[in-house]
Amino acid sequence: MEVKTKSGTKGSRKKKEPEDEVNFTHSGDFSFGVSSVGVYAFETVRGSTFGSPSILPFYNHSRILMPTYINGFKIIPYGHQNDYPDTLRTILDEDNFLPQGLTKNAQLIWGQGPALYRIRFEGGKRIKEFVDDPKISAWLQSWDYWDYLLKSTIDYTTINGHFTKFYRNRGARIGAQAKIAKLEHESSTFARLEWPDQNWEINNIIVGDFRQPWQYGLTSYPIFDPTNVFAYPVAMRYSNLYNFSLDYEYSRAPFHGATNWIKLASSIPKLLINFNENAAAIKYHVKSPAVYWMQKQELLERNCALQGIEYNQKMLDKVKDDTFAVIAKALSGVENAGKMVTTETIFDELGNDYVGWEIIVLDQKVSEFITAQLDIAREASFQNSATVGLHPSLSNLSKDGNLPSGSEQLYAFKLFLMTAIDIPEGIICKDINIAIKANFPDTDLRIGFYHDAVLTEQATNPNDRVKNQPMAGN
Repeated sequence: MEVKTKSGTKGSRKKKEPEDEVNFTHSGDFSFGVSSVGVYAFETVRGSTFGSPSILPFYNHSRILMPTYINGFKIIPYGHQNDYPDTLRTILDEDNFLPQGLTKNAQLIWGQGPALYRIRFEGGKRIKEFVDDPKISAWLQSWDYWDYLLKSTIDYTTINGHFTKFYRNRGARIGAQAKIAKLEHESSTFARLEWPDQNWEINNIIVGDFRQPWQYGLTSYPIFDPTNVFAYPVAMRYSNLYNFSLDYEYSRAPFHGATNWIKLASSIPKLLINFNENAAAIKYHVKSPAVYWMQKQELLERNCALQGIEYNQKMLDKVKDDTFAVIAKALSGVENAGKMVTTETIFDELGNDYVGWEIIVLDQKVSEFITAQLDIAREASFQNSATVGLHPSLSNLSKDGNLPSGSEQLYAFKLFLMTAIDIPEGIICKDINIAIKANFPDTDLRIGFYHDAVLTEQATNPNDRVKNQPMAGN
């Protein structure tokens, strides 16, 4: 990048005057440069990519999945840098809607909580008959099954899978009848699948802090075998929703492909906060292509490698600040008349197009700017609601800003019960139902989530009256 005047490059004036300092505030892909004569908005534009480079892809574009070696263990990395759950948590921490949407989804699946049931058919209809069994209930209450199922539900709604530890009773070692003593949830942050053997069979699950494995070490647990449930004192299993073309890998989050919408929604409040603080003087909006900074980062990383030092993000931030400062100074003040900013056009392979810098003069139409940002935030909320499988009426969203009608919410809830319960329930409760069958082989009961049916009853007035009644089936 180069800044020029009528007579040549910057600094050709005979008398050098003190340079005005430009201070920067960063908010994700947005930055504000504040000087004594003006404020400038800078934005990094990510072109036509469909997701953040830190999340997409799970692997490189040639579909070559490479193992990660940590503390002597060879594991399947969870995400390109083995930090997929941590990256998702960072996204959720910065979003105002998605955590609530995922919690609402978990609440709808959970209903009135776990309960034992059997399947029966009556009049050609499949019915869930919820019953109680004192022996199974006593076993469930001997360990915190409620907490286990709740954590598994949260993991499933967030990342489409969950890890379970099976603990065999200790008495089995001295000849007592073998039983599954309890189940325990393991966070996806601290569990990884071992790299498969030559037959593409995964034999172990590795547990520990993969960012700091030297603190407490990593532990290997054998994969739970449903055909030999009492084979190991402690075994583990990964239950998940199959994702297309990811046979031997982990499931992705339901909002995996919408990360740009989520980040956009999260960036707007920060943008408006900074705008309100600096709106009186904002003159220019400068857009820079993300690929430009990716190339700068690669150059910095190569230079660090040659010098034998460790690269860190602050180095790139310093380059950004220096570059933005040059532009801000070139655009500020009447004494800079005749200066211009020139950049080279860069080819973006992901977008298959040439991209460059863009400088937009703001016309100070504050109302239009804020309205446009709020419209974007509203659309992002609708997109985020769709990614977690929630009908907008169940998340209290509507195009006109009003609360959805009762009939609309009722219809959406009934549709959710009919179509969005069985698969999540089957995956969340699969491990505990395996344990129930192992401990009580003669039972036909399994555990699931009980839901009260919401029915409408026609009242004497024109409006519908809504009441709860126990449901006979899901």
